[in-house]
Amino acid sequence: MKTDDQRALRMYVRAREDFQAMRKRMDNRLGVKADGKAQNIQDDKRWCSLEDIANFSEISKQANAQETAVEKMLKKMLKRFPIWNEWLKDVKGVGEVSGGWLLGEFDIEKATAVSKMWQYAGLNPGLVKGKKRIAKKLYKPEMGDIVSEMKNIRSGDTDYIIVTDVLVRGDKATEGFVLPYNKNLKTFLLGVLATGFIKQKSSYALEFYYPYKARLENESSIVENKGKARKDDGKAWKDVSLGHRDNAAKRYMMKMFLKDLYVAWRTVENLPVRAPYAEEYLGKKHTA
Repeated sequence: MKTDDQRALRMYVRAREDFQAMRKRMDNRLGVKADGKAQNIQDDKRWCSLEDIANFSEISKQANAQETAVEKMLKKMLKRFPIWNEWLKDVKGVGEVSGGWLLGEFDIEKATAVSKMWQYAGLNPGLVKGKKRIAKKLYKPEMGDIVSEMKNIRSGDTDYIIVTDVLVRGDKATEGFVLPYNKNLKTFLLGVLATGFIKQKSSYALEFYYPYKARLENESSIVENKGKARKDDGKAWKDVSLGHRDNAAKRYMMKMFLKDLYVAWRTVENLPVRAPYAEEYLGKKHTA
């Protein structure tokens, strides 16, 4: 179960994102470039007065100030977490914001195996039991076991989340079923943290990303249905698009990072640590 500190940390991360989004939207509307410099807009093409532009610029500055203030609060908050102090803060490529994402989203007590972290993060391409959202008044026991309930914002009634016997992809959306992973977390891991590892030449990029990507460039095994990359179905990995191989290498790298985070975090919290299924039962070792 997530602690109060984890819930608070998650709120800090979300608050920072809110202020950051406000600042970026305002800057875009004002025509401010990514480097912070204003675009050269002629007076006859301005859509509002100079006074209004000054006011909007002030809104952007205030949002930026709030964003910075929240980052300071977030940094202070992280010191309450032993895993941050003893391991995570020293991982190259992981800053305070990334730390907030990781420690605020994962529940290490529920993650009794690293595979549960992979599943929650949308990094499990295997099949899992699909979950559905059913109105309480329509629910029947034969539909599946109830795992949680929530209020329906539109109707005001209670809905159940039930587990069915239907198998769905663990890393894809399936029509009629609840998304089987945390969408925002997956976007952060693959779109932000993985990119940061590569740019900073983190040990995870050097040990896992680049070797795995190089291996795929010479891999003759055939790609099977991969959702949005269906155009590559039936092709050998060496013949698929560069972007497809790049994404596959990023996923592998993040799985290896989460494996280490799982071990370190569970160890710090004095919780039992299990080897991944493939290692524990099949005798396989993860290698790039």
